[in-house]
Amino acid sequence: MQFIIFFNACIVCLVVKWLIHTTIMGYNQLLLAPMDVKLIEPISRKLNNLGRAYLSLLAKQVESLGISRYYYALTYICHHDGKLTQKALASELGKDKSIIVNIIDTLSEQGFVYREINPADRREHLLKVTKKAKKAVPKIIEAFETLNKSITEDISDEEMKIFNKVLTKMGTNIKPLTTPETNNETKP
Repeated sequence: MQFIIFFNACIVCLVVKWLIHTTIMGYNQLLLAPMDVKLIEPISRKLNNLGRAYLSLLAKQVESLGISRYYYALTYICHHDGKLTQKALASELGKDKSIIVNIIDTLSEQGFVYREINPADRREHLLKVTKKAKKAVPKIIEAFETLNKSITEDISDEEMKIFNKVLTKMGTNIKPLTTPETNNETKP
């Protein structure tokens, strides 16, 4: 009697294992089967990949300067040294004010910029650069130029004009989609 119970238990185990195996294999086959859906690559994917690769190369070129990010923001602040407010920087770079605060805080912690109260309007802060920044910015700009030249090596001036024109048009086209006033999805 015990043998029959043991034998039945073994058969049940084998059947369960077979069912699990075929179910999993069947499920895997469904996962691996091609879908009847057209695959479309988002434009942003190539731009993001290019941006990440560019910033990685740039970081390596300027790592000795002690700056870890926000390279362009620093060069922009330096160009307008003492004449630019945080609000103006946010507008010029197309960034949210809270993001600009993080950028300025990071650059301040790294010893590149500082805030000074605007004598014309004490509610505003003017952004100024340190001596460290004045030494670093020409090297950052040189790194921009070197990298830009390398990645556009076999691209004609005409192709670059078209590329920039297309990017500008895309930026113009996407802007109304990202503002709360015109985006129905953001309205309650």
